[in-house]
Parts: sequence; C-alpha cells; structure tokens
Amino acid sequence: MSTVNYTRHLVEHRYGRPLEDLQRHSAHGGSGDPVLPIVLRRLDGLSTTNAHARAARRNLDAAWQRCRSGQHALDDLVLRYAAEVVDLERREQSEAEAVWDLLDVRLLLDQPAARRPSTARRTGPAPGDEDLIAVARQVAARLPRLNREALRQGLRARGIHVSNRRLGTVLQRLRAERDLH
Repeated sequence: MSTVNYTRHLVEHRYGRPLEDLQRHSAHGGSGDPVLPIVLRRLDGLSTTNAHARAARRNLDAAWQRCRSGQHALDDLVLRYAAEVVDLERREQSEAEAVWDLLDVRLLLDQPAARRPSTARRTGPAPGDEDLIAVARQVAARLPRLNREALRQGLRARGIHVSNRRLGTVLQRLRAERDLH
C-alpha cells in the first residue's frame, strides 16, 4: 500500500468517515475540529507530491530503458531523474509524517484533561491499612533486621503485595513503634 493510500485510510479511520464526507463537511465550515482543515490541506499536498513522484519514476524508467537499449548512454538524464525521485520520495515521507503527527494531535485534543496529581502527600496510612500493619508487625517480629526488602518478601510470602509507597509508610510506622519501645 502506498504512503498516500495508507495515510488516507488512517485519516478515514481516525475520523470515522470517508474522506469525501470529511472534505464536504469541512468545505461548508461545519467542522468544529480545528485540526481537520489542516489535515485535509496536508493530505492534498501529499497526494500532489505522490503524483509528481509517480511521474518522476516513469521518467526514470523510460530513461533507463533507453539507456539499456543502447540508444542513450548513462548520463545526466538518468542521474537527474534518479535524484528527483529520491527528493520527491523524501518529501512524500515528510508530508505523510506531518499528517500522522496532526492526527496524533487530534487524538490528544479529543481526550479529557488529565487530573493533576495531588501535591499533598499522605503522611499516615490509608484507611484499611491497620490490617496490613498488623500483619507487617508479625512479619517484622521474625526478621533479624527490619528493612524494606525483607519486609516486602515477608509480606509476599503471606500473599500480600503492596506498592513501594505504601510499604514505605508501613515501614516508617513500624520503625517509629520500635523506637518507642
């Protein structure tokens, strides 16, 4: 599948409608999507570049056939067409990547704003952590040295998996209790 066809299918997939519908809808100014007109312009530019690249490939093929048949020596004509094909293929790839980037921007615009993480850190254990602390006390009583990894392994041996942050909170509380006694 050519780059232009792939990009067209990708645009249709992302917008959920055929390209002709998107063009018609955008021409009437009915699109609330700020990215759609830019995508359509870029897609038109990509199609134009693709047409120029196909023509340059045909010219290169014809020049190469003349060269092989002995009518024409390998000269600047073949090299010029080859350079033109390479340049147009690079431009085509660059234009396709620009459309793909715009489609990614559209996806980002469609997503709801992410919630900002709370800057206030929890200092105490979360509700329901009392059971975890009770089990952690039992595990800690059997440990020769209380550290994060030993406590984690002891809890895992009992089928309890906790996050690193939660484990740190429990560990701090156990150390504070140990220091009081």
